[in-house]
Amino acid sequence: MNEHAVRIFPPERINLEYPWTAWALGWLAFFRAFLWLAWEPVQSEAVLRLLAYKFTLGMLPLVVFAVGVWNLRKWAVWGLMIIAVADLVFFLVYSQTLKAVVVDSEVYIYTMILSVVTLLCNGPLGDLFILGVAPGLLKQARNG
Repeated sequence: MNEHAVRIFPPERINLEYPWTAWALGWLAFFRAFLWLAWEPVQSEAVLRLLAYKFTLGMLPLVVFAVGVWNLRKWAVWGLMIIAVADLVFFLVYSQTLKAVVVDSEVYIYTMILSVVTLLCNGPLGDLFILGVAPGLLKQARNG
């Protein structure tokens, strides 16, 4: 198959040499695109509307970048890094939206587990993970 062809699940992903960071970043981007549809935080309508715009506008680029990262494309790694920086800036500017990312439950253990998942997939923890791992992946990614 053509080296420049982009496949949703590239066959080289099962090779031992395939970087685990590409697989992890791709899945994280994919989860970031869709996980927000699974929960509705108790927040004001203005905060929910702001988050809905943010997540809706980010869905398609995140899916495209996820597939690109799985195919070890530099443009996709750069795209995820840009989205991560923009997301961190968003949470700094609109700090009230950070409360919406933390899950509140009557059961403490559920609050902790679900909050970690949402902070990783749709919050600043995921952004920091992307920014920490992606530069190393740029060395293994290829142009195209």
